[in-house]
Formats: sequence, C-alpha cells, structure tokens
Amino acid sequence: MFSLATLAQHTAPLSRINLSDGLTEFPAELYRFTDSLEILDLSGNQLSDLPADLHRFKKLKRLFLTSNNFRHIPAVLSHCPALVMVSFKGNQLSQFAEASLPQQLEWLILTDNQLTELPKDFGRYTKLRKVALAGNRLSALPDSMQQCRDLGLLRLSLNSFESFPDWLFALPKLAWLALGANPACPVPEAQAITAHRLSDYQLLQKLGEGASGVIYQARFEQDAEPVALKQFKGWVTSDGCPQDEMNNYLNAGEHPNLIAVKARLKDCDLPGLVMELVPASFSVLGQPPSFDTCTRDTFTQGQSLTLVQLKQLAEQVVRVMAHLHQKRICHGDLYAHNMLVNAGQQLYLGDFGAATALNDLPQQQQQLFCKLEVRAFAYWLLDMQSLLSAHEAAVFEKHYAAILQCCMQSEPGNRPDFDELQSLMSL
Repeated sequence: MFSLATLAQHTAPLSRINLSDGLTEFPAELYRFTDSLEILDLSGNQLSDLPADLHRFKKLKRLFLTSNNFRHIPAVLSHCPALVMVSFKGNQLSQFAEASLPQQLEWLILTDNQLTELPKDFGRYTKLRKVALAGNRLSALPDSMQQCRDLGLLRLSLNSFESFPDWLFALPKLAWLALGANPACPVPEAQAITAHRLSDYQLLQKLGEGASGVIYQARFEQDAEPVALKQFKGWVTSDGCPQDEMNNYLNAGEHPNLIAVKARLKDCDLPGLVMELVPASFSVLGQPPSFDTCTRDTFTQGQSLTLVQLKQLAEQVVRVMAHLHQKRICHGDLYAHNMLVNAGQQLYLGDFGAATALNDLPQQQQQLFCKLEVRAFAYWLLDMQSLLSAHEAAVFEKHYAAILQCCMQSEPGNRPDFDELQSLMSL
C-alpha cells in the first residue's frame, strides 16, 4: 500500500499500485508509470471522476475503484486498450451510459450501487465472464445481454426484479447464478429453531472470515462441547442478505454433506447462526479464483488427489446438490473453495450466501436454473482432474468424458439433472 509521499520516492517501474490516501483527484504522480502499470487499486478514496487521458496507461489491465464517490462510469474507460477488469463496488453509481467500458472487458464489479438500469448496448461486452450487480435497484435486463455468451458467473441478488427473462437461463456458459433477495425469489420462512443471545456464548477463537461474516469457535454457557458461531457483518452481503442466507440454509434441512444447525442468534445487532463445529481434521478443498482464472478455483502447490478420492468426493457433491434441488434451492456458488474435506474424503458443502429459493420462479426457469449448476459441477470435475497424476488424469478423461460432455452441453435444457447424474456416476 502506497501513500502519495512513498509513491513519490519510488523511481523504479511498477506493475501494481495500491494507493489509498484520501484522494479527491487522480494523482499526477501515477503518470510516471504509464508504461508499466498493470493493476491499479484506488479503493477507499474520495474520487468521483477519472482523467480524460487515462488511456495513456497502455498496459493497465485491472482497475479497482471500490468505496469512492463515483456517480457515473467515466467514458474514458472505453479507450483503455488492455483493461479487462473494473470494480466500482460500493460507490453511488446511478448512471451507466452506453459504450462507457472497453469491449474486451471480462470482469465487471458494480456491487452495492444505485443503478436502476443497464445500458441497452450491454451486449457489446461479449467477452464478459464474470459480472457482479448485487445490491442495486435493477428491475430488468437489456435484451442485448443475450449476446454475452461467455458469461460464467452472474450476481443479481438484492435488486428489484419481479421476474427474469427466459433467455437468462439459456446462456450457454452460465454456471454460477445468484438471484436471491429479489421480489421474484422470496425465501420461505424457515421452521422455527432454538434461539440464543450472543451473550449466552463464550467466543473462544476466530476460525475464519469471509465476505459476509466471521466464524468463531464458541461454547454455550457451561456446555462442554464447542460449536461454530457465524455472525454476519451486516444486514446486506455481497450476494444478498443474511436473513435469506439463513432461511435457505435452514430450509435445506439435514443432509450428511451439510453442517448441522443448532440455533440462531436473537436480540443481536447483527444476525447469526450456531452450527456444529467441524473437526480440525477438515480443510478447504480449494482456494477462490485468481485474477487470471477469473471464474475457476485455484489450488495450493503440491495439492493432489487420487482417482478413487475424486470419485468419492464427486458422488457426495452430486448427492448434496440433488438434495438441495429437491428442496427447491440453488446453491449459486458450487466451488471447491466452499467445500471442507478430511483425509477420509468426507465432504461438507458450505456458504449459502449466493443461494436462491426457486419456489416462485416459473417451472421451466426452475428446471433450467438447476441445470446451470450442472455445468458448475462439470467445471468442478475438471478442477479436480487437474489434481490427479498424469496417468490418472488420462484414465479420468476416458471414464468421465461422456459425463462431462453431457454436463457441458451449450443448451442447458439438454443437460442431465443431479438425480440423473447420481445414476450416471454409479455406472
């Protein structure tokens, strides 16, 4: 992280700069790096516009303008020749003019703004693979968006949609979709469970932290058995709202591959859930996508699987996804980084932040939504294949080729559902 003072002292070329210094204008000091800068993070400032000559940064690939004061998307971005990723998360955007972004854009983050509509020419961004639009005021999508046929991940939660177009569920590469916290997708109220106050728990240690909340190891009053307590950071998350996430998780019911819920928090400033504590022998199966992988998980160096282990994990993923779909819930985030596994290949699927309740969607859209997640499973299988030895990867390719081909079909309606996949996986 630089300040203007430390940046001024830096003379060597820089490819990445993080600069948060209460800026109200784009700093002139950055122009010394027009020939080298690839990643520029100006998050957490007070910027509201960009210079007309930003295109001078010919190598700039990724621009982060999170938590500033932008009300419009500066049109100069459309002239940046290498720009593939832009984030305006947490601004006050209310204007998104036509042709204001570069056509080669792959990753767009506009979460938590005030947009009421997208430009009619949104379909010009045909290279888009990942788009985050949660937490706006959108009620419709432009028909031209059908042309975004490379789109793999789309977040539309916490907007004002009363319905969704049929073409959305027919996008050929869409695999991770979140529609929760919209009028079109109300979450049925979950059956009442035990409720405790936060003060009833002793927080023992912090176990982890995600975008939506913090998880602690805790103990209820004098109980000897520790539990996991997840407290959300706010009433709105990057994918929707905690109340919907909690209700979806509770509505999912019991399953061997879901962590059991013991109670919820009451009378708290922020919502929370109390769950069984997963043993320390479990670890996360994957890591979130990187800039380069965009929509695909990453893995630690040296991480490996055998084909037998892969099959054990795959069968569990198929079973738990079939269970969720039977409960009329789409997970929305079927990734290895949302799975915990142990040495015996027991698996837990977590993080329901992007989950969508299907009940009120038209029947055909419900069916197609479920089959979008089948493509996500195919990507997961391919990611697992990358952890096999060369010999076993070749064996995998031979035995799973037909399943992958079915799951990756460009027309979602032609893919098997997870019930059918259970049969295919057992052959």
